[in-house]
Amino acid sequence: MRKQAAKKKTPARRKDKKDAFNTGKYGIYIILASVFILSFICFYLFFNYIFFYQENQTLFIFSCDYFNQFVTKPGGLLEYAGNFIAQGFFSKLYGAVIVSALFSLIALVYYRIAATNLEDRTFPLLMAVLTACFLILIQTNINYLMHNNLGFLLTGWYFLFTVRSDRMRTRILVIILFPLFYYLTGAYALIYLGMFICYRLLRKEFLDLLILVLIAGLSLLVFKNIISLQPWSDIIYYPLPSRDYFIRPWLLRFFLLFFILYPALVYFAGSIKIKKEFTAVFPLASGGIVILLTVFILSRVYSRENAVLFNIEKLFFAADWNGVIRQHEKYQLRNPVAQYYYNIALSEKGLLCERLFFAPQDYGTMSISIPWNSQISITKMFRGVYFYYSIGLINEAHRWAFESMVIQGFNPENIKMLIRTNLINGKYKIAAKYIHVLKKTLHYRSLAEKYEKMLSDPKLINADRELGEKIKLKPNDDFVIRIRNPKMNIISLSESNPLNRKAFEYKMAWRMLEKDVESVVGDIGTLAGLNYSVVPRHIDEALLIYRVIHGQFSDLNLIPVSVETEKRFERYRTTVVPLVGKKSPAEMSIPRELKNTYWYFLDYK
Repeated sequence: MRKQAAKKKTPARRKDKKDAFNTGKYGIYIILASVFILSFICFYLFFNYIFFYQENQTLFIFSCDYFNQFVTKPGGLLEYAGNFIAQGFFSKLYGAVIVSALFSLIALVYYRIAATNLEDRTFPLLMAVLTACFLILIQTNINYLMHNNLGFLLTGWYFLFTVRSDRMRTRILVIILFPLFYYLTGAYALIYLGMFICYRLLRKEFLDLLILVLIAGLSLLVFKNIISLQPWSDIIYYPLPSRDYFIRPWLLRFFLLFFILYPALVYFAGSIKIKKEFTAVFPLASGGIVILLTVFILSRVYSRENAVLFNIEKLFFAADWNGVIRQHEKYQLRNPVAQYYYNIALSEKGLLCERLFFAPQDYGTMSISIPWNSQISITKMFRGVYFYYSIGLINEAHRWAFESMVIQGFNPENIKMLIRTNLINGKYKIAAKYIHVLKKTLHYRSLAEKYEKMLSDPKLINADRELGEKIKLKPNDDFVIRIRNPKMNIISLSESNPLNRKAFEYKMAWRMLEKDVESVVGDIGTLAGLNYSVVPRHIDEALLIYRVIHGQFSDLNLIPVSVETEKRFERYRTTVVPLVGKKSPAEMSIPRELKNTYWYFLDYK
């Protein structure tokens, strides 16, 4: 009877082992597919603005000069490879596929590392999921770049090569190749060194540890003092993710520490005992919980306002002025950059004094022109170039674009601006130099060819809708630009070129935002000389409120207020005026039509 009972139990034990093995064997494919799908949905549907931002931060140029910028420093080739991949990020589909495939590949490599060090497959799946999910979460930071993912992938590969074999030849190769690995990956080699130290300490193998630490130290000294001549900060940290771009730097430190201590985490995970009846389901169940937790964190991290802001910027860079106006009026962003882009889009469409108050103007004149201020971030400050370009101060726009190039290096926007401003100013040789650079890119080659044709036929510049208009907006004589006083620049340009309607509308908009109704009304006679067929809506509203307060002056009798404005004011007076001072705007249900008036701005802003 005992023998029969023993025989009956044996198949059950074999089945349990087989189930556990199959779950581990095929579970990795389930996990990799889950990681890819999660990442693709995340970065294609929600965080796709990351690709637009990163593609516009640098310009990958197919040239020896560009390559030489990276080849001389440890980790430079890694950044070069990342920039090469990122040049295709103008397509969100391409970006989502690339990062998702990369995360899945990294998960596979770190799964192999864990599986090599653990006899069963219970925990390697969990470690692979944790690695991939950490990467997905940190990728939501717009400044976490493609070469950072490549760095962790190469680090994992090199460490996997280290632990897959204990043969002497492998150990010697690991040590000999370390200087080359450091040259290729920079500070990621030091992350590998941390992983190696953890691994050897746990195995109590001190000789290899001491030799590699010695080789690593010598490598750093040689690169610091002989080869690259970089500061210690770059020798030790470049090209890891920049700490300056993380609101909570401790999260970045925790993230890096996870990879350094990965061998120790795998080792201690292996010491955890799972009950026999749970071994078959634990790998996928625990991985599923991590993925669900990641989805929850992503939902908390996602900001629709950021997504809309970057979409507005994308439309702005594409000169889709109607799209910028439509998006901003729909979402009513309180962001100063969004309001700045909105005002420029209105100016480009000739609607600045027609729709200025159809969206929030929370920053007064700061939403018209971004001042040159050392306290403002470089990226935000250099957006100020678009105001000068839009209004016709081409020389100043060129100066801002050139400063951007000097400080930030080439990016698509500053080089395009340098080409345009030099073409407008007739400096064709200088324009040709920048066109030559732009022509060596993947995405902007066709645009460079368009500008190149203008060099041999300058008539095309005047015929171009954008460039030809900017030529007409230029000042007729020289005057001093006051970088800290944009208002005076607008006034000076308007006086120098009285036919510049954009300068006139910016001047009027500036005064309206300052609530200087008298100056708006005092300059209203200029409308006739600028061939306005009707008085712009908000100027009409300023004229009406001035007449209500001060009465009718003889010099204004020839400019009647439109019937539509009078009717709108009657509705405003009966609906909004009785509530002024009694309720805050948030407590009032005011029709959008009445909120979109200059009167509402005067009363509540």
